[in-house]
Amino acid sequence: MTDSSAALDHLDRTGTVRLATRTEDGREIVTKIWAVVVDGEAYIRNGYGDSSKWYARLRRTGEAAFVDGGARYDVTVQLADDEATNAKIDDAYSGKYAGSGSSLRMMITGDVRTTTLRVTPV
Repeated sequence: MTDSSAALDHLDRTGTVRLATRTEDGREIVTKIWAVVVDGEAYIRNGYGDSSKWYARLRRTGEAAFVDGGARYDVTVQLADDEATNAKIDDAYSGKYAGSGSSLRMMITGDVRTTTLRVTPV
């Protein structure tokens, strides 16, 4: 079981987080991504749309973990498609990753917004 407040703190304070997902044969693959916290909930997006392998693995299983040295934060995910929430998530990405140029712009476009996942510590 994950300490929810520790997981949210990690996702909120860490610029690039390490997301561990599982392949169909059970291997774990760690991918570096961005994450934000809005109104006490964590969110992630896939800057390359729904075709990235980490995103496909995550959507298939609905489960992952964030790895921080020796700490591991197990999570579940679900799509977050509420427009008002997505606008707040755009603002959170813009604030946290200000100065990231085209990478930031890619994370707050319409198409990428459809990949927004709410992250829930378990």
